Amino acid sequence: MKKMKYKFSIIIATKDRLKILEAFLLSLHNSGVLSRKDTEIIIVNNGPNNKKIKKLCESYAVRYIIEEIKGKSFALNKGVKNSKGDFLVFTDDDVIIKNKKWLDELHKPFSKKPLLGYVSGDVMAFNKDNNLVRKWEKKGGLSKGKKSKYFSRKFLSKFKIKPWPLTKICAGANCIVPRKVLNEIGGFNTFFGPGAPIGHGESLLIGYDIIKKGYELYYNPNANVYHKHPEQGLELKKKLYLYGTGDTGIYGYIFMKHFDFRALYWGVIGHPLYTCKKILKSIFKKYPLPPIYPINSLKGSLTGFWKFQILHLFKYRNFCWKPFKKDTSFY
Repeated sequence: MKKMKYKFSIIIATKDRLKILEAFLLSLHNSGVLSRKDTEIIIVNNGPNNKKIKKLCESYAVRYIIEEIKGKSFALNKGVKNSKGDFLVFTDDDVIIKNKKWLDELHKPFSKKPLLGYVSGDVMAFNKDNNLVRKWEKKGGLSKGKKSKYFSRKFLSKFKIKPWPLTKICAGANCIVPRKVLNEIGGFNTFFGPGAPIGHGESLLIGYDIIKKGYELYYNPNANVYHKHPEQGLELKKKLYLYGTGDTGIYGYIFMKHFDFRALYWGVIGHPLYTCKKILKSIFKKYPLPPIYPINSLKGSLTGFWKFQILHLFKYRNFCWKPFKKDTSFY
């Protein structure tokens, strides 16, 4: 019997978050995404078999698999291996889909730009009634803005000193990659992401690897989703520290792997200075969040690049050159 072929595979990594996942699946149902015949949904639980999660997935008729190796990137790679779609869509379990045209908007730019290897969409706050969320959203939150962005080869070639501005376009909670492109780069780097040695950065590194293969990136704000942002101060501080660590940690990897000296500059000097500017703006009331929040970003920023070097040298030697374990290989 011939295997069913899909246009889209939506892959979500979770970790025993039953109620959060239930809200996500309900939003897929309400938006009509769940009933699309050209789309499969794959839920990967990053841990042992969870009977409640499995039962929930069965009730929504979506595929359920497990990946016991700790790390979101391992889970996503397992989902990719078990998927059948020509285009791989990645989002988070704490996202809500309201846009009925979400998938079509993510896919639309590929028909006009033959070198495209990645498209992301807008990630907006779902819980805007919270004061802290409103402040974070005012400074941008996870949104990349309301205007489309196109990282063409011509645009990318202009960056001689600064690295490519990956944070301006890459969005792990809302993106699509052609299967052939992800196969070329070898999937998500398992050194980065929640549960990995460096707990952030896997979504940015995907963008870098895609560019290195000769492809282009695009941001379409019309392909929007809603995300549950941190509502408590401590939660947001931890999140910003983690983001800072990953934002410079990936440049430690890029420098070691590709000898890209732009990464050395940005990881050691550029990104910390960029974060210091946010602290000054906050002190002079030009930034919506109090100084303690960008200070936490700076702590992460100063840590990430060197954390990667230390981990790579003493604990994960040669990891740069063999980033994927055999059982998660695509080949």
